[in-house]
Amino acid sequence: DDDPVQLWTPDDLVPPAFVEAAHDRTWLVCAHNDGFETTVEPGTLAEPLEGAGRPGHFRGVTTVVAKLFGAVRPDEAVFGRKDFQQLAIIRRMTIDLDMGIEIVGLDTVREPDGLAMSSRNRRLTAAQRSAAVCVPQALSAAAATLADGHRDTADLLAAANAVLAAEPSARPEYVAVVDPDTLQPITRVEDAVLIVTAVWFGEIRLIDNRLLEPVGHP
Repeated sequence: DDDPVQLWTPDDLVPPAFVEAAHDRTWLVCAHNDGFETTVEPGTLAEPLEGAGRPGHFRGVTTVVAKLFGAVRPDEAVFGRKDFQQLAIIRRMTIDLDMGIEIVGLDTVREPDGLAMSSRNRRLTAAQRSAAVCVPQALSAAAATLADGHRDTADLLAAANAVLAAEPSARPEYVAVVDPDTLQPITRVEDAVLIVTAVWFGEIRLIDNRLLEPVGHP
């Protein structure tokens, strides 16, 4: 994760229809030459959540995406909201470095049972795949708790954690309620918030999130 070189293949893409189409394409790989020293250092958005457990990961993301943008020079770039932190960091980078690129967040595509689509889902055993539905269910439990009028984030977290705890094969790495702009934890819901989680099933790590809005929020 400390190496800023990142390679993507067609098999990293979902849904499967994208994979089939992608195998007929030519792929751009942003690799580094010998002696490469320059990196793009993300700010405080990269520190919590995914960044806390994966030092250097987002430095790699910003560096390789900046190289990609430099090569392609797009007017617009689309990133999925499933990795909300990555989306926020890239959006911040394009603003801070005056790249003139509009970053668009794409809604998470989900399986019929609610599990967020990911290439990692295919690596789950049948039992793990069945159990993994507890991840979106945990987010839904937090949303239902907020809809019932509970504004303390401790109550939302308790509801989400109870769902995860009821699934023996789920190993939560973190569950947090954060400000969607700063990604910093908050204690009471007064405006829209983001609940984010990372959960292990065996050796497979799944992430998900959901934007929550209090009743009456415009």
